[in-house]
Amino acid sequence: MTSGNHTPEILLRETTAEDLTYIKRLNYLAEVFGEESTTPDSQGFLASARFYVDAWRAKQGGFIAMDTSLDNPAGGVWIIEGDDDLHGTGYVSADIPELAIAVEKRYQGHKLGPRLIQAATELARERGFAGISLAVNLDNTRAHRLYERLGFVFHAEREDNHIAMVRRF
Repeated sequence: MTSGNHTPEILLRETTAEDLTYIKRLNYLAEVFGEESTTPDSQGFLASARFYVDAWRAKQGGFIAMDTSLDNPAGGVWIIEGDDDLHGTGYVSADIPELAIAVEKRYQGHKLGPRLIQAATELARERGFAGISLAVNLDNTRAHRLYERLGFVFHAEREDNHIAMVRRF
């Protein structure tokens, strides 16, 4: 939650190519479950960033949650299309893009996660995809429960204590 009496006024805006630097930050936050004092395994983190950040293009879409009262980013979600050769941990198939999401710690508890996931889900549906997928570390129980509440189901076990989940349309 934000400190003090500040109640954020959140607006979701579509991502642009200029958001790549912030996507990098969000990817880091996703890796460390929002705990910025944590250092991720550098080899694994850099390998996953090659897909989740380097393979992302603005045309694939996403949303940045902006606290308009402070003109401050509060989190975001982005969609990455993979294939059998280049994909992330949550890969299901080429006709189901993967989403990645993170919320800044000071904005957690304001229901941004569900809003961002719903926006990404609607975008994937509008673009004619068969569903949307994601990866979650099983140690991140809060996120895992959220994804289940939003209709994602288990798809496959992955390395490093992760599972792939999918929501088909």
